[in-house]
Amino acid sequence: MPANEFYKPDNYHPQSSVAYLLVRNKSIFQRLADTKLAELGITAAQMSVLILVSYVDDASITSVSQLLGVNSAATLRVVHKLESMGLIKRIPSKKDGRVIRLSLTLGGKKLAKLIPPRWCDLLNGSLAGFTTKEFEQFKDFLARVEKNNLLQLESV
Repeated sequence: MPANEFYKPDNYHPQSSVAYLLVRNKSIFQRLADTKLAELGITAAQMSVLILVSYVDDASITSVSQLLGVNSAATLRVVHKLESMGLIKRIPSKKDGRVIRLSLTLGGKKLAKLIPPRWCDLLNGSLAGFTTKEFEQFKDFLARVEKNNLLQLESV
């Protein structure tokens, strides 16, 4: 399906681009999340790793990095911090010692259970005023944008 030309150099304004709006909203959402999670003593970045490790089987630094869309070095820094906080532990794979599996400690499991109510509250606040139909449509739009971007990435 050919792409529509919604943007042209002669009428392009960065603040009205979809990319700008997505990045801006991500930044605002991260600040809100940091505020909401501060009482738990963690940041949004730390929460993202904790939640993924609690939900993903055989989570590794590589798999968490890929799911978050960040580089392994950034994930490793967060993992080091979570380790120092006693929330996560690294376990070398028995099959391949180069692969490091991630697991929550007992403290990490307890903390991970406190996150969803705060996270759902934050997400629902972001979607205030949306109908169920609009919510489903919005998710569909975002998934389509992601699919288009992945297709473009494959052709590079």
